Amino acid sequence: MGGLLENPAWLAWYKQAKMNARLMEALADEMERETGLPAAWFDVLANLKLKGPTRMNELADELVVSRGGATRLVARMEEAGLVTREIPSHDRRATFAVITDAGIAAFERAKPVHLQLVEDAFGRYLEPEEAETILRLAVRICDAHGWTVMTDAPPPADPRVH
Repeated sequence: MGGLLENPAWLAWYKQAKMNARLMEALADEMERETGLPAAWFDVLANLKLKGPTRMNELADELVVSRGGATRLVARMEEAGLVTREIPSHDRRATFAVITDAGIAAFERAKPVHLQLVEDAFGRYLEPEEAETILRLAVRICDAHGWTVMTDAPPPADPRVH
């Protein structure tokens, strides 16, 4: 492999990529089994609950799916009544994804399941300072590439566009 196995940065990248892929697959399967909500839908609902109405392109940047996949994903969620897409009168070029009351209810039902699955598969293996280190590294790498990272800011009082 031409020195890859002797390169600590490459090994760290490879192991975390493999870990993330396997964890995402396992968590997604279990999440849908236990809640009926696909993990990608939970990701959309979590972002909209946190941020409120969000431009589609900004939402796509936050998700763990491709940009093209985000549009199809939101369309399926709209059919299910969990989100709506709205075009504000002040900017007819923008389209916002907005969580519905049914979406909020689905998110709240799935959240404890999601948190427990993450804890069981990942969190219980970390010391608090290790989790902080991983978070700092992820933020630093995302910042260096100009990628956004969901924050823990409280959601707006009313997450719908009026």
